Amino acid sequence: MTNKLSEKSFLFIIISTFFIGLVIVLNRPITLSNDSEGYLNMVITRSASYPIFLDIIRSLFGSLFNTATKSIQYLLGISAIFYFISTIKKHYKLETIWLVLLNIILITPYLYNHKLANVFLSEALAYPLYLITISLFLKSIFISKTKPIIIALPVLLVLIQTRSQFLFLIPIAIGIQIWFWYENKKLEHKWLLALLILFPLISTVTDKTYHKFAHNHFISTPWTGIHLLTPAFFVADKDDYALYESKIEQDFYKKTYSDLAEKHLNVHEFDTDSNNTDELAVYVEYYADIANHTILPAGLHLVDSLKTHDDKLIEVDQLTKKMSIPLILNNFKPWLKLYIKNFTYAFGNSKYTLLLFIILIFSLIKSIKTNQIAYKLILFVSLLSLLNVALISIGMHTLKRFTFYNDWVLFLIVFILISAKNSINKSKP
Repeated sequence: MTNKLSEKSFLFIIISTFFIGLVIVLNRPITLSNDSEGYLNMVITRSASYPIFLDIIRSLFGSLFNTATKSIQYLLGISAIFYFISTIKKHYKLETIWLVLLNIILITPYLYNHKLANVFLSEALAYPLYLITISLFLKSIFISKTKPIIIALPVLLVLIQTRSQFLFLIPIAIGIQIWFWYENKKLEHKWLLALLILFPLISTVTDKTYHKFAHNHFISTPWTGIHLLTPAFFVADKDDYALYESKIEQDFYKKTYSDLAEKHLNVHEFDTDSNNTDELAVYVEYYADIANHTILPAGLHLVDSLKTHDDKLIEVDQLTKKMSIPLILNNFKPWLKLYIKNFTYAFGNSKYTLLLFIILIFSLIKSIKTNQIAYKLILFVSLLSLLNVALISIGMHTLKRFTFYNDWVLFLIVFILISAKNSINKSKP
């Protein structure tokens, strides 16, 4: 039995899958989630790309806004999926049956669970942009040229302006450059390495420029401090207010801790009569209550004298960012314990997490020793999955909403390993 499909059969299956998905998407309404209003109304706590994307669609299609949005979001998605599949097909000998299965896995977020095309959330734009970016990174690895990374940079900038979690792609791009340096014994396009190192700064300036035009404030999206402070507050002690010198910081700490204690949302204040005392379970389930409905209101109450709501949000963001590092360092062991549990939760359990690290180390060693493209590909996709979660875990609960972008990684690794085994078997006399 062969795993190969003819080119016609391959394209027919792919296009048929996309068409079935389109019918499903168009027959579903587009829905609102808790965060949708912020994107639709272009509020200051949302990054630039997705609100601008929605505003352009609204300007062009008017009363057909909902239908146009879900159609465009789906078409962007399948275009990115097809480009990703085509990149692998063109540059790597993977049987078409595995590409068909990979296509189904990649399109699943549009048809099940997340329903990306039918919701007003930034991941509807982030997912296709992510697939396009990593397709270009893959092409660079396949052909051992930096040009695809150069082409990817504008897409990466828009992607980071959609969701800042994708900053983890910058060290991966730098790593690819350094790998080429190691292979070729010389560094080509030194300016590109310098540009990648400066890319976080470029992204920050872009973010601030957007808010200057949209909200008349040259500031970064004021939502970082809340995320950094949330896990630190969750494990902090009652008396940690003494870490801070200013009265506003101490008052904010006392008020927030008191509110968290009342809700039993601090590890030292769990309800002893409740069965739910697993710290990670509480942290994941009640993250929004800790961050959005306790820390944020306490901060807004303290800066209530400021004129506008935007001014208050900016002040709270600056306050929480300033308070985060001292509180993390003072509670580093419990904070690190929570971080590791949160990291592991993203992969289901510690066994799957360990498996991915073993695959990463094995593929790195094999890539250095053999220089085979299969191991480089496995190394690359393993890094995508691990670094994404490593960054998210610092300040967020690792829900599927933030990690589904790499749900295909283990499948692709398995497909590569099966194909490699089949190739070895065929080469034997």
